Amino acid sequence: MAGLWWPRGKGAWARFAFTAAGVAVGVTVLMLCLAAQGALQGRSDRSAWQYTRADTPGSGSVRWLAVTDYFHGEQMLRIHVADVGPSAPSPGFPLPRPGEVVASPAMQRLFESTPDDQLDDRYPGVVVGTIPVDLLAHPAQLVAVVGGQVPGMFTASGIAAEPDHAFFAFTRILLGIAALLLLVPVVVFVAMATRIAAAQRERRLAALRLVGATRSQTALIAAAETGIAAVAGTFAGWVAYEVLRRVFASSMTYEGFPFHAADVRAPLAVLALVPLLAIVVSVLSLRRVDIGPLGILRRAASKPPTAVRVLPLVIGLGGLFLVTYTSSAGFDELAPLFMIATLVGVTIVGPWVCLQIGRLLAHASSATTVLAARRIEQDPKASFRAAGALVFAAFAATYLSGLVSAYGDLPGTATPPGVVTVFDGRDRQIVSDGTVDDEERIRTREAVAAPRAIINTRREFVLREQRLWNDVESAVHFSLVVIVVVAGCGLAAGAVGGVLERRRSFALLRASGTTLGQLRRVVLLETGVPLVAMTGLGVVLGVLTLVATKGPLPTLGFAVVVACGLVAALLIASTPLVLLGRSTGAESVRRE
Repeated sequence: MAGLWWPRGKGAWARFAFTAAGVAVGVTVLMLCLAAQGALQGRSDRSAWQYTRADTPGSGSVRWLAVTDYFHGEQMLRIHVADVGPSAPSPGFPLPRPGEVVASPAMQRLFESTPDDQLDDRYPGVVVGTIPVDLLAHPAQLVAVVGGQVPGMFTASGIAAEPDHAFFAFTRILLGIAALLLLVPVVVFVAMATRIAAAQRERRLAALRLVGATRSQTALIAAAETGIAAVAGTFAGWVAYEVLRRVFASSMTYEGFPFHAADVRAPLAVLALVPLLAIVVSVLSLRRVDIGPLGILRRAASKPPTAVRVLPLVIGLGGLFLVTYTSSAGFDELAPLFMIATLVGVTIVGPWVCLQIGRLLAHASSATTVLAARRIEQDPKASFRAAGALVFAAFAATYLSGLVSAYGDLPGTATPPGVVTVFDGRDRQIVSDGTVDDEERIRTREAVAAPRAIINTRREFVLREQRLWNDVESAVHFSLVVIVVVAGCGLAAGAVGGVLERRRSFALLRASGTTLGQLRRVVLLETGVPLVAMTGLGVVLGVLTLVATKGPLPTLGFAVVVACGLVAALLIASTPLVLLGRSTGAESVRRE
């Protein structure tokens, strides 16, 4: 039976290559999306020792005090240790004794380039060692461990080995939600990639049924045929992921800093789940096909989407406008329900919009436009399926981008410029001469007098909030671009399957006088119109929601990101055009 599922001939190998390439792209994007939680977990695990507490368990003892410090707005960590003996616990490097300092590589470089009265005097002693980069939250972290007794130290029995951040669980939940939003279009794309040239395969399986093959045998053949392509694509996707994760580790930032490449890892179980998903999709797709006694394939026509799908949007957006712009009593409590109705409407309105676009384009005077419109109008749900995630993604990105553009500019602190605030039991504010250097001299003087003091200026609050909102904005833009590009890949996969399934129809059109350029415009319209329409629909609905809630509109930078993502997606979606020349030649006129 191996000869039935192993690819033979140029057409079979072409289908194998396209399926494997689609799965490879899906696996790469899937694993990169899932690597975010691992990256944050790795960052916390590496720096767990820095957050040792009095109740940290262990077999030794060491005097410990960790203080958050700043220089020119950059956060640093100053750790004081004492009573370091042979039995004292170790974080992975020798702890300094009185008069000694052990610092991270970035901290040592800062010591060398900064006057003592602005920084070095806070860390009295001689640098005798370097903290290994593997024990830092990120390669550029500023950390120094100072030996010697200072007021406020506590005794720890051991060094912390696990992170203890109260916000970490909430961060994981947010990342999980974000990953889920990214995974949905990727999984849909993988499913579409495995369905390339499905109609040809189903006709071949129908012929096998005609000569005596059972349903189980045809399902086994389909599963094996899809499985080998999925396994090949999974391996190629894993190789691409191993290369790209190092690029992402150095280019993507959290709190303004990159990650260790070793921390950017996704669970390897994904590599087993993707081929399994492809096989399941391939087998389940056969259940929708009724193979009759003469090997004839019959499909039930799907009902076109109706205007009822618009109703949740009308209720949701209308209700938000009513709550925001009128003083009608009793409607304020319904605002959450109106928002939920809007989200539901955003999710389900796409097929109806595709149907209306197909009907509108069907009235065009161009033959190529009419052909593409009829294809969209015939099955608007299929046209929407590949680009469906775009509506919600573009909607969410537009709404969040508007919020970020407003809140990202807020100062976030009441501390006036040029003032140093000291919290050491005698909370007070010290006015500097307005220069950064003088602020750092004041901070150093106060830190020497009271090592446990928390000393702040306006600068670090503003820088921290700017980095936070920049990270949020970058994540929103990155997610939108990923989803748009993946949707373009999904449309390309669907178009490849459509070209392979309609090669004889296209060949007949060419034989009757239709030019190759006209056919290419048909395929480009079939893939490009849903892509642009769904992205535009999501952006418009996001802007309407912002207006309905009196929210700020997105910036010009967001529009540039959307445009760049669309261009990239359209280039990907146009790849099936290279197949038209060979697939619609005169030899394709004959029946296969």
